[in-house]
Amino acid sequence: MAVAAPLYLLNLSNGAFGLQVPTLASVSVAAIWVLLLHLYGLYPRFPRYVTTSTLNELPTLFHAALVSTVASGFCLTAWGADALSRPLAVLLGSAIVLLPLLRLITRQVLTRLVGPERVLLVGTGSATATVEQALDVRRDIVVVDHVGLPGQWRREMNDEEVEVDHLERIVVRQQVDRVLLSTMELGDTAVGDFLHWSRRVNVSLTVLPEHFDIVGVGAAIDQVRGATVVSLQPPALSRTARTLKRALDLFGAASGIVLLLPVMVAIAVAVRMDSSGPVLFRQQRIGRGGRRFQLLKFRTMVPDADAMTERLMADSSDPHWLQLEHDPRITRVGRFLRSTSLDELPQLYNVLAGHMSLVGPRPLSVRDDARVGGWARGRLDITPGLTGLWQVLGRKSVPFEEMVKLDYVYVNNWSLWGDVKLLLQTLPAVIAGRGAR
Repeated sequence: MAVAAPLYLLNLSNGAFGLQVPTLASVSVAAIWVLLLHLYGLYPRFPRYVTTSTLNELPTLFHAALVSTVASGFCLTAWGADALSRPLAVLLGSAIVLLPLLRLITRQVLTRLVGPERVLLVGTGSATATVEQALDVRRDIVVVDHVGLPGQWRREMNDEEVEVDHLERIVVRQQVDRVLLSTMELGDTAVGDFLHWSRRVNVSLTVLPEHFDIVGVGAAIDQVRGATVVSLQPPALSRTARTLKRALDLFGAASGIVLLLPVMVAIAVAVRMDSSGPVLFRQQRIGRGGRRFQLLKFRTMVPDADAMTERLMADSSDPHWLQLEHDPRITRVGRFLRSTSLDELPQLYNVLAGHMSLVGPRPLSVRDDARVGGWARGRLDITPGLTGLWQVLGRKSVPFEEMVKLDYVYVNNWSLWGDVKLLLQTLPAVIAGRGAR
């Protein structure tokens, strides 16, 4: 389906551009597209990733469309076609638009017809609980059960052992598609044994390495005489990377201020009419390299809110964050601004000034920053952001320790496309009100 649409447009271009494509040539081009898209891993028997999405596939789809279009040009030239520039441009443009769109539609239709991917969690560990919470909010994945590790694969024996036969019965009864395995308690040869078992019962296997949860996708896996080694690069941005990131910040912040200026004026008037006090809230935050700066927000609380913080911490659901179901400090307009994240629009001026970035680690207050130590201080190697992994995954519903870990993962695996992807993911997260307080 994804291949037929670009080729249909290529055939339409026969009349528009005077291109004569024999039927056999069209079939050859179709075969090239199917083969190359398959080689790019877009039609796997078992999905390689737990959380496959169209957004994650965009770089691969763009590259596959470009290579397939070039290969189509060579094929058509061999069949005697000429004046291919404009038809191939139409083919490439339509493929870049239609491939992601059709894959998104197909994925949603299959999820409704066949149902979401059914995942079984095996083993225990802190990272396992985090992954289970993240998968629970997805529509295309359902966690059917969470069981302990079978005794024969444990590093140490346990009185409450799960037998392999019991595990197989769960796979069959729950129609499991993928097993997510924690490595916390695994014995020396257990991964190989588990992989062999997963092939026998015909399920995908994803291993959750408990000790590598702060590494992220930037790790490089290699083989040294049969031993698997993982290379970890220090979290450092080159001068070119920082220049590209700053250019994106300036363009995005300037465009946002121009487009949203009427909205910000309306919000300022509403804040002033709702309660006494200044329109803007200013607070010292910790920026890149530990430098302090004044963060700007629309005021959403009563003027003496900071003085009430320590007293209210006794009722907080998190020992590090002040998380209350009903915070008495928040004003009526402030509650709406927080739920929609509109209170953060003045931070676009922080981005223009260079204190913040569009995407980055969460800008912590002086008090919260004092709780971060050791390897986690690496989160300050990049300028804090208006949005980031913490915003997309749940804002203040993300525990403090997990937020610090997410920030470090972001810094350790920075890429320009990663920033663009997080910006695209922020809007749905904000609209859904995910983690808003």
